[in-house]
Amino acid sequence: MAPLPRLVSRTAAALSERRAHLDALLARVSGPPTGEALHDLRVSLRRVAALARLTGDVPSRGAGSALKTAARELRRALSVRRTQDVARTLLLARFRRDPRRRPVAERLAARLAKEGDPGPSPERTRALLARLRRAFTRRDAVFARLHDPLTGTADLQTEKRLAKSVRRRLRRAARRLTAAGVPGPAGLHPARILARDLRYGLEFTGDAMRAPAVLLPLLTEFQDAAGAAHDVAELIGEVRRLAGRARTADRRAALRLLPPLLGAEERAVARAQASSRRLLARLGDMEFEWS
Repeated sequence: MAPLPRLVSRTAAALSERRAHLDALLARVSGPPTGEALHDLRVSLRRVAALARLTGDVPSRGAGSALKTAARELRRALSVRRTQDVARTLLLARFRRDPRRRPVAERLAARLAKEGDPGPSPERTRALLARLRRAFTRRDAVFARLHDPLTGTADLQTEKRLAKSVRRRLRRAARRLTAAGVPGPAGLHPARILARDLRYGLEFTGDAMRAPAVLLPLLTEFQDAAGAAHDVAELIGEVRRLAGRARTADRRAALRLLPPLLGAEERAVARAQASSRRLLARLGDMEFEWS
Protein backbone atom coordinates (compact mmCIF):
# COMPACT_ATOMS: atom_id res chain seq x y z
CA MET A 1 0.00 0.00 0.00
CA ALA A 2 1.36 3.41 -1.00
CA PRO A 3 2.06 5.82 1.85
CA LEU A 4 -0.45 8.60 2.35
CA PRO A 5 0.45 11.89 0.66
CA ARG A 6 1.31 14.71 3.03
CA LEU A 7 -1.81 16.67 2.22
CA VAL A 8 -1.92 18.67 5.43
CA SER A 9 1.41 20.32 4.67
CA ARG A 10 0.48 20.59 0.99
CA THR A 11 -2.73 22.40 1.94
CA ALA A 12 -0.90 24.76 4.30
CA ALA A 13 1.57 25.62 1.53
CA ALA A 14 -1.21 26.08 -1.03
CA LEU A 15 -3.08 28.45 1.28
CA SER A 16 0.05 30.56 1.71
CA GLU A 17 0.67 30.59 -2.04
CA ARG A 18 -2.92 31.55 -2.85
CA ARG A 19 -2.87 34.36 -0.33
CA ALA A 20 0.49 35.71 -1.51
CA HIS A 21 -0.64 35.61 -5.14
CA LEU A 22 -3.86 37.44 -4.35
CA ASP A 23 -2.00 40.11 -2.37
CA ALA A 24 0.44 40.57 -5.27
CA LEU A 25 -2.47 41.12 -7.66
CA LEU A 26 -4.13 43.59 -5.30
CA ALA A 27 -0.87 45.53 -5.00
CA ARG A 28 -1.00 46.23 -8.75
CA VAL A 29 -4.44 47.85 -8.82
CA SER A 30 -5.62 51.24 -7.69
CA GLY A 31 -9.35 51.67 -7.81
CA PRO A 32 -11.97 49.30 -9.26
CA PRO A 33 -10.14 46.67 -11.38
CA THR A 34 -11.00 46.23 -15.05
CA GLY A 35 -9.69 44.28 -18.01
CA GLU A 36 -6.89 41.82 -17.35
CA ALA A 37 -6.50 42.92 -13.73
CA LEU A 38 -10.13 42.02 -13.07
CA HIS A 39 -9.74 38.73 -14.93
CA ASP A 40 -6.65 37.78 -12.90
CA LEU A 41 -8.34 38.63 -9.61
CA ARG A 42 -11.40 36.57 -10.50
CA VAL A 43 -9.26 33.55 -11.39
CA SER A 44 -7.27 33.91 -8.17
CA LEU A 45 -10.44 34.05 -6.08
CA ARG A 46 -11.86 31.01 -7.87
CA ARG A 47 -8.71 29.08 -7.02
CA VAL A 48 -8.97 30.10 -3.38
CA ALA A 49 -12.60 28.96 -3.25
CA ALA A 50 -11.76 25.69 -5.01
CA LEU A 51 -8.96 24.91 -2.54
CA ALA A 52 -11.20 25.74 0.42
CA ARG A 53 -13.93 23.47 -0.92
CA LEU A 54 -11.59 20.59 -1.77
CA THR A 55 -9.88 20.56 1.63
CA GLY A 56 -12.83 21.87 3.60
CA ASP A 57 -13.55 18.78 5.71
CA VAL A 58 -10.43 19.17 7.88
CA PRO A 59 -10.29 19.34 10.80
CA SER A 60 -14.08 18.92 10.72
CA ARG A 61 -16.80 18.84 8.11
CA GLY A 62 -17.39 22.26 6.58
CA ALA A 63 -14.34 23.83 8.21
CA GLY A 64 -13.34 25.47 4.92
CA SER A 65 -16.76 27.01 4.26
CA ALA A 66 -15.93 30.47 5.61
CA LEU A 67 -12.94 30.88 3.29
CA LYS A 68 -14.84 29.46 0.32
CA THR A 69 -17.78 31.81 0.88
CA ALA A 70 -15.59 34.87 1.45
CA ALA A 71 -13.65 34.27 -1.78
CA ARG A 72 -16.84 33.62 -3.75
CA GLU A 73 -18.61 36.74 -2.47
CA LEU A 74 -15.69 39.02 -3.28
CA ARG A 75 -15.38 37.51 -6.75
CA ARG A 76 -19.07 38.05 -7.43
CA ALA A 77 -18.87 41.63 -6.23
CA LEU A 78 -15.95 42.31 -8.57
CA SER A 79 -17.61 40.56 -11.50
CA VAL A 80 -20.58 42.80 -12.19
CA ARG A 81 -18.91 44.45 -15.20
CA ARG A 82 -17.03 41.45 -16.54
CA THR A 83 -19.68 40.31 -19.04
CA GLN A 84 -19.91 43.74 -20.62
CA ASP A 85 -16.13 44.19 -20.63
CA VAL A 86 -15.65 40.92 -22.51
CA ALA A 87 -18.54 41.64 -24.88
CA ARG A 88 -17.12 45.06 -25.74
CA THR A 89 -13.64 43.65 -26.41
CA LEU A 90 -14.99 40.84 -28.60
CA LEU A 91 -17.28 43.20 -30.48
CA LEU A 92 -14.46 45.54 -31.43
CA ALA A 93 -12.09 42.71 -32.32
CA ARG A 94 -14.63 40.76 -34.40
CA PHE A 95 -15.54 43.69 -36.69
CA ARG A 96 -12.22 45.54 -36.71
CA ARG A 97 -11.60 44.59 -40.36
CA ASP A 98 -15.21 44.84 -41.50
CA PRO A 99 -15.64 48.41 -42.77
CA ARG A 100 -19.40 47.99 -43.30
CA ARG A 101 -20.20 46.73 -39.80
CA ARG A 102 -17.38 48.31 -37.79
CA PRO A 103 -19.10 51.69 -37.17
CA VAL A 104 -22.15 49.94 -35.75
CA ALA A 105 -19.97 47.69 -33.57
CA GLU A 106 -18.09 50.72 -32.26
CA ARG A 107 -21.34 52.50 -31.37
CA LEU A 108 -22.61 49.45 -29.49
CA ALA A 109 -19.27 49.06 -27.71
CA ALA A 110 -19.48 52.70 -26.61
CA ARG A 111 -22.98 52.11 -25.24
CA LEU A 112 -21.76 49.09 -23.31
CA ALA A 113 -18.95 51.15 -21.79
CA LYS A 114 -21.32 53.99 -20.89
CA GLU A 115 -24.01 51.89 -19.23
CA GLY A 116 -21.69 49.49 -17.40
CA ASP A 117 -22.49 48.70 -13.79
CA PRO A 118 -20.20 50.74 -11.50
CA GLY A 119 -19.83 47.76 -9.18
CA PRO A 120 -19.93 47.66 -5.39
CA SER A 121 -19.24 50.68 -3.25
CA PRO A 122 -15.72 51.13 -1.87
CA GLU A 123 -17.08 50.39 1.60
CA ARG A 124 -18.62 47.11 0.44
CA THR A 125 -15.42 46.07 -1.35
CA ARG A 126 -13.28 46.83 1.72
CA ALA A 127 -15.63 44.86 3.94
CA LEU A 128 -15.55 41.82 1.64
CA LEU A 129 -11.76 41.93 1.36
CA ALA A 130 -11.39 42.22 5.15
CA ARG A 131 -13.71 39.24 5.55
CA LEU A 132 -11.59 37.20 3.15
CA ARG A 133 -8.39 38.09 4.96
CA ARG A 134 -9.87 37.08 8.31
CA ALA A 135 -10.97 33.76 6.83
CA PHE A 136 -7.45 33.17 5.48
CA THR A 137 -5.94 33.92 8.88
CA ARG A 138 -8.26 31.50 10.67
CA ARG A 139 -7.61 28.76 8.12
CA ASP A 140 -3.84 29.29 8.36
CA ALA A 141 -4.07 28.96 12.14
CA VAL A 142 -5.94 25.66 11.82
CA PHE A 143 -3.23 24.10 9.66
CA ALA A 144 -0.47 25.54 11.82
CA ARG A 145 -1.91 23.50 14.69
CA LEU A 146 -2.23 20.38 12.53
CA HIS A 147 1.29 20.32 11.14
CA ASP A 148 4.73 21.38 12.33
CA PRO A 149 6.99 21.74 9.26
CA LEU A 150 10.17 21.95 11.34
CA THR A 151 9.69 18.53 12.89
CA GLY A 152 7.61 16.95 10.13
CA THR A 153 5.04 15.80 12.63
CA ALA A 154 1.39 15.55 11.64
CA ASP A 155 -1.63 13.74 12.93
CA LEU A 156 -2.03 10.48 10.99
CA GLN A 157 -5.81 10.46 11.39
CA THR A 158 -6.04 13.96 9.97
CA GLU A 159 -3.95 12.91 6.98
CA LYS A 160 -6.21 9.91 6.40
CA ARG A 161 -9.35 12.02 6.69
CA LEU A 162 -8.07 14.64 4.28
CA ALA A 163 -6.82 12.07 1.76
CA LYS A 164 -10.19 10.31 1.81
CA SER A 165 -12.12 13.55 1.48
CA VAL A 166 -10.01 14.93 -1.39
CA ARG A 167 -10.20 11.68 -3.36
CA ARG A 168 -13.95 11.48 -2.83
CA ARG A 169 -14.47 15.03 -4.06
CA LEU A 170 -12.30 14.46 -7.14
CA ARG A 171 -14.12 11.26 -8.01
CA ARG A 172 -17.45 13.01 -7.62
CA ALA A 173 -16.34 15.88 -9.88
CA ALA A 174 -15.22 13.36 -12.51
CA ARG A 175 -18.53 11.47 -12.30
CA ARG A 176 -20.51 14.67 -12.74
CA LEU A 177 -18.48 15.68 -15.75
CA THR A 178 -18.89 12.22 -17.28
CA ALA A 179 -22.63 12.21 -16.58
CA ALA A 180 -23.02 15.56 -18.34
CA GLY A 181 -21.78 13.96 -21.57
CA VAL A 182 -20.95 16.03 -24.63
CA PRO A 183 -22.85 19.24 -23.84
CA GLY A 184 -25.11 21.17 -26.16
CA PRO A 185 -24.82 24.96 -26.38
CA ALA A 186 -26.79 25.51 -23.16
CA GLY A 187 -24.77 22.90 -21.28
CA LEU A 188 -21.31 24.13 -22.18
CA HIS A 189 -20.98 26.64 -19.37
CA PRO A 190 -22.08 24.24 -16.59
CA ALA A 191 -19.74 21.57 -18.01
CA ARG A 192 -16.94 24.11 -18.09
CA ILE A 193 -17.44 24.81 -14.38
CA LEU A 194 -17.24 21.08 -13.63
CA ALA A 195 -14.06 20.76 -15.70
CA ARG A 196 -12.51 23.77 -13.99
CA ASP A 197 -13.19 22.39 -10.52
CA LEU A 198 -11.67 19.03 -11.44
CA ARG A 199 -8.65 20.73 -13.00
CA TYR A 200 -8.00 22.88 -9.92
CA GLY A 201 -8.26 19.80 -7.72
CA LEU A 202 -5.77 17.82 -9.79
CA GLU A 203 -3.38 20.76 -9.88
CA PHE A 204 -3.50 20.77 -6.09
CA THR A 205 -2.79 17.03 -5.74
CA GLY A 206 0.09 17.21 -8.21
CA ASP A 207 2.35 14.16 -8.29
CA ALA A 208 0.60 12.70 -5.23
CA MET A 209 -2.04 11.47 -7.68
CA ARG A 210 0.07 10.79 -10.72
CA ALA A 211 -2.24 9.02 -13.18
CA PRO A 212 -4.92 11.73 -13.53
CA ALA A 213 -2.25 14.30 -14.41
CA VAL A 214 -2.74 13.30 -18.06
CA LEU A 215 -6.18 14.90 -17.80
CA LEU A 216 -4.87 18.39 -17.09
CA PRO A 217 -4.16 19.49 -20.68
CA LEU A 218 -7.51 18.05 -21.81
CA LEU A 219 -9.35 19.84 -19.01
CA THR A 220 -7.59 23.11 -19.83
CA GLU A 221 -8.34 22.75 -23.52
CA PHE A 222 -12.04 22.13 -22.90
CA GLN A 223 -12.27 24.91 -20.34
CA ASP A 224 -10.79 27.40 -22.83
CA ALA A 225 -12.95 26.20 -25.73
CA ALA A 226 -16.16 26.23 -23.71
CA GLY A 227 -15.27 29.66 -22.33
CA ALA A 228 -14.80 31.05 -25.83
CA ALA A 229 -18.19 29.70 -26.89
CA HIS A 230 -19.81 31.16 -23.78
CA ASP A 231 -18.28 34.58 -24.44
CA VAL A 232 -19.69 34.67 -27.97
CA ALA A 233 -23.12 33.61 -26.69
CA GLU A 234 -23.01 36.40 -24.09
CA LEU A 235 -22.04 38.89 -26.80
CA ILE A 236 -24.98 37.84 -28.96
CA GLY A 237 -27.27 38.39 -25.99
CA GLU A 238 -25.85 41.86 -25.43
CA VAL A 239 -26.26 42.80 -29.11
CA ARG A 240 -29.88 41.64 -29.09
CA ARG A 241 -30.55 43.56 -25.89
CA LEU A 242 -29.08 46.77 -27.25
CA ALA A 243 -30.87 46.35 -30.58
CA GLY A 244 -34.18 45.92 -28.78
CA ARG A 245 -33.73 49.28 -27.07
CA ALA A 246 -32.63 51.19 -30.19
CA ARG A 247 -34.61 53.21 -32.70
CA THR A 248 -35.68 51.49 -35.92
CA ALA A 249 -32.70 52.43 -38.10
CA ASP A 250 -30.18 51.68 -35.34
CA ARG A 251 -31.97 48.42 -34.53
CA ARG A 252 -31.66 47.23 -38.10
CA ALA A 253 -27.97 48.16 -38.19
CA ALA A 254 -27.33 46.34 -34.92
CA LEU A 255 -29.16 43.21 -36.03
CA ARG A 256 -26.92 43.03 -39.11
CA LEU A 257 -24.12 42.10 -36.72
CA LEU A 258 -25.90 38.89 -35.72
CA PRO A 259 -25.31 36.59 -38.75
CA PRO A 260 -21.50 36.57 -38.46
CA LEU A 261 -21.75 36.32 -34.68
CA LEU A 262 -24.14 33.37 -34.89
CA GLY A 263 -21.75 31.68 -37.31
CA ALA A 264 -18.86 32.30 -34.91
CA GLU A 265 -20.92 30.83 -32.06
CA GLU A 266 -21.70 27.70 -34.07
CA ARG A 267 -18.03 27.14 -34.83
CA ALA A 268 -17.03 27.80 -31.22
CA VAL A 269 -19.60 25.32 -29.93
CA ALA A 270 -18.36 22.69 -32.39
CA ARG A 271 -14.76 23.17 -31.20
CA ALA A 272 -15.84 22.89 -27.57
CA GLN A 273 -17.83 19.73 -28.24
CA ALA A 274 -14.88 18.14 -30.04
CA SER A 275 -12.70 19.00 -27.05
CA SER A 276 -15.33 17.51 -24.73
CA ARG A 277 -15.28 14.21 -26.64
CA ARG A 278 -11.51 13.95 -26.30
CA LEU A 279 -11.72 14.68 -22.59
CA LEU A 280 -14.54 12.22 -21.91
CA ALA A 281 -12.81 9.46 -23.86
CA ARG A 282 -9.85 9.70 -21.48
CA LEU A 283 -11.88 10.36 -18.36
CA GLY A 284 -13.99 7.22 -18.65
CA ASP A 285 -11.35 4.74 -17.49
CA MET A 286 -9.40 7.02 -15.16
CA GLU A 287 -8.59 5.89 -11.63
CA PHE A 288 -8.23 8.50 -8.91
CA GLU A 289 -5.76 6.79 -6.60
CA TRP A 290 -2.90 8.10 -4.52
CA SER A 291 0.52 7.27 -5.92
